[in-house]
Amino acid sequence: MKKITFKSAWENCEKNSKYPSRAKKIRIVDYKSFEKNVMEEKEKFVVDVINSLFDGDIFILKNAYTKEFMADLKVKTFNYFKDKPSEFHKMLEGCPDFHRKIDIETGKKYALRLCKHSFYFYPWNSDPLNIFNPIYKRWRVIKKLMGMNPKAFEQNTPKDGVIDRIQIVQYPSKFGYLEPHIDPHKHQRLFHSAYMSKRGVDFEGLGFYAIGKNNEIIEVEDQIDIGDIGIGCATVYHGVAPVNVDKEPNWSDVNDGRWFLSLYSNETDIHKKRHTSSGVGKKIVLKQDLLSKIYPPV
Repeated sequence: MKKITFKSAWENCEKNSKYPSRAKKIRIVDYKSFEKNVMEEKEKFVVDVINSLFDGDIFILKNAYTKEFMADLKVKTFNYFKDKPSEFHKMLEGCPDFHRKIDIETGKKYALRLCKHSFYFYPWNSDPLNIFNPIYKRWRVIKKLMGMNPKAFEQNTPKDGVIDRIQIVQYPSKFGYLEPHIDPHKHQRLFHSAYMSKRGVDFEGLGFYAIGKNNEIIEVEDQIDIGDIGIGCATVYHGVAPVNVDKEPNWSDVNDGRWFLSLYSNETDIHKKRHTSSGVGKKIVLKQDLLSKIYPPV
């Protein structure tokens, strides 16, 4: 009998079922043991974890990064860009690292409604903050879990059609948010986040959430610590709700709001119709009391 691998397990699920759109439950796992199991790729673990993800479960992988690494990453990123203008660059050959402040009004022009301060890093640039090696060490584990070559896309540039991108995000107080959505899954089966802020310490409020089978909000932040990784099927509806809603945002304060690290392999702008994220549209009807929690008070 042919050995079951991550690749074959994903392909079997994709052949026989639809990707999940709703979150089922939150599973808490120690990152080191999870990494060991991924690298060993034993059939029992493969079947359990892929079936669980395909059912809509979200995994919180504890202590993937140290708190010190995340604190340093936040400060280094903020300081590196603080005197540079907010810009936008398409993912084309020669694209530099850059940052962009997307306020409420600008965020209405995107495919997804949002408000955030994003910092973008690409592997073909000089890696000014020396972040790719420690991040790729974890990213390769998740790529293997997704049935991919662990080093897939690392050497790609925009002309190759798909590239890796590190995005570090600050959601400012009161207005920072990302509406419920699904992520592109053509080249990356899972969303892959790492957390840089702690509820009750750095911010108050809902923050990251997923949507369950009855269109209810599934809260996650109480189970998240700085340095954890979160993964789930890219097709599960999830979003980021405003935090510190009684506090005015301060885009010039490194400690304002909620921070996180997003890792994605994106189709580049050489594609006329890129495979991108999409919002809930009319697919999900949320009750008014939920809408007031997940959109900013404007």
